[in-house]
Amino acid sequence: MTARDLERLDVQLADLIEALRIQAGCLAEQAHQMDPFDAAFARLACEHGDRCSTPDTYPTWTPRRAS
Repeated sequence: MTARDLERLDVQLADLIEALRIQAGCLAEQAHQMDPFDAAFARLACEHGDRCSTPDTYPTWTPRRAS
């Protein structure tokens, strides 16, 4: 094996971290999709719309911002 061969195998740390982050996200999504209670949870909003939050419920809350 030569130095050139090793150079081709080098991976930037940022690329490795990104690949691990994506892998973790894929595993979390897979676990979510295999959750046996997911369908029942999704039906809750349909069956109990009167108990769902609306923008009027939390008028000062902005999505994706710290409270």
